[in-house]
Formats: sequence, structure tokens, C-alpha cells
Amino acid sequence: MYDYLNGALARADTKTAVVDCGGVGYKCSISAWTYRRIYDKQTVKLYTYLAVKEDSVDLYGFADEGERELFLLLTTVSGVGPKVALSVLSELESGQIVSALLSGNYQTLTSAPGVGPKMAQRMCLELKDKIKGVSVSSADEVIEPVPADGERDEAVQVLLALGYSAADAKYAVGKCAADNTEDIVRQALRILAPRA
Repeated sequence: MYDYLNGALARADTKTAVVDCGGVGYKCSISAWTYRRIYDKQTVKLYTYLAVKEDSVDLYGFADEGERELFLLLTTVSGVGPKVALSVLSELESGQIVSALLSGNYQTLTSAPGVGPKMAQRMCLELKDKIKGVSVSSADEVIEPVPADGERDEAVQVLLALGYSAADAKYAVGKCAADNTEDIVRQALRILAPRA
């Protein structure tokens, strides 16, 4: 029904974004990866998927078509719904997902909340051949590497203890210019904070 939304970013956090299109705010569930692409933008374009169930209608938004295609592919696996697929996309980079599916490395997929060993094995089994046709090159996020030093490593650990994913923690710490743990954590929390 909706292919994409193009409008002002009214607010966003690591799980949802509200896009104002002609005075109507569309609330989309998003991955942490999409959040990292849009959080500092005034206007955004989100490719969408509308999930209609008998008791709910949910809109999902993606920073590009490659991420949406990967999401849709994940949801074809028996037992994998939109929330689990979004969890996988939030925890792992697209390249990691494709690599895990192609190689059958199901342990990588179990790092996503809601994905146990059996479900991860089923994903690898059912998607190994299908994943070859998916274009994800544009969906790969370049996460700035966290320089190896005690302060930054410690900041990542603090963010993990606060409940952020490893990808979010490393991304935010990689963006920080501070040089002591307390300031790095403070800056990282500003980066990860919901935009209102």
C-alpha cells in the first residue's frame, strides 16, 4: 500500500520514527541501523512495509530498499515475524546477516534478541539459496571503528550495561571526540537519545 514516506522527521529513537508527510505523522517501527542513518536529518525518505493482522496494523520503515528486501526475506522463514526480523536487522549489519546465512553460521544470528539456536538454524536452512539474489550493498553501514584504548572500550561496556546493542554502542562511541570514559559516555548517550 505504501512504498515509501518522504517528509520531515518529527521524532525518532532506536525503535521508532515519526515522519510528517503533509501534516500527517506516520509512526514506523525501524531498526537501529535505520536510526543511525536518519537521526540527524531534517527530512527523510523511509521505504515501508505495512503488516496487517486481524488485531493490528503496523508500519515498518527502512533507510533503503536493500534493508527492506532483507527484512522481507527474513519474514518468509517459518516463525520469523516482523518484530524478530527487525531485531536481527538492529543487532547485525546486513553484510553479517548475509554472510551468516550463506555460510550456515547460525550462532551469529542468535546474538539478536528473540532468535534462539533452532530459529537461527531454520533461517540458515531456508534462506541459504534465496539470499544470493538479495542486493544488500547499499544497506551496509560503515560503523566507524572504535580505536583500541581503555577509555573507549570501557565506554562501550557502560553502554552495553545500559541495554544498548553492541552495534549501537560501537557506533556512538566511534562518533565521540572526547577522551575520557565519562565524557565519551555522555556524548554517546546524546547521539543515542531519542530525537524529539
